[in-house]
Amino acid sequence: MSSPPDIAGIATDALSDYFSNLYAFLELIVTRFCTNFYKSFAEVTAYRWTKVILSVVGYILIRPYIEAFFKKMHDRDRKKEQEKAKAEKKEKKAKARVSANTLRGGVSGDGEGKVLGEVENTDDEVDSDEVEEVEGENAEEFATASGVPEWGKNARKRAKKHAKKLEKEEAEGSTSKLSEEQLMELLDWSESEDEKKA
Repeated sequence: MSSPPDIAGIATDALSDYFSNLYAFLELIVTRFCTNFYKSFAEVTAYRWTKVILSVVGYILIRPYIEAFFKKMHDRDRKKEQEKAKAEKKEKKAKARVSANTLRGGVSGDGEGKVLGEVENTDDEVDSDEVEEVEGENAEEFATASGVPEWGKNARKRAKKHAKKLEKEEAEGSTSKLSEEQLMELLDWSESEDEKKA
């Protein structure tokens, strides 16, 4: 009966053989590079110098054309991207679901709205009777029917009430019409005060 093969020994031999081959390959590359690098400067022929000089001059002459070619390619791609972006913008504008006039008129969906001047029952046209009606339960119906958005109805009511309140205060307040005698009494208070003191 033969003994089983030594797996650990076989693996060790294979691994050492692999690393020795790898080291020999790397050593060959380094020695060849050093040798060739040294010889390329030490043992230069006129043919080799001519070849190097012609390569450099050719590159210098051709480089502007190479740069122009790549610039043209880049500009063409950039122009295509810009045109694509403009087309997408136009499509988005064309596909706007709600127009400004629709928003002004309070109409939802694809229906046509009214321009601001065409909207019925604007602040100028709303009477005090209508404002009192709006304060009741049918405020939402009034705002929707008038074409004026609901979010502004309370602000308009407050502004209208405030303006009326100011008008009443001006009419009834200290700036009301006084007779000439009352004005003269108010203006001549200093003379009467001086007479009383003396």
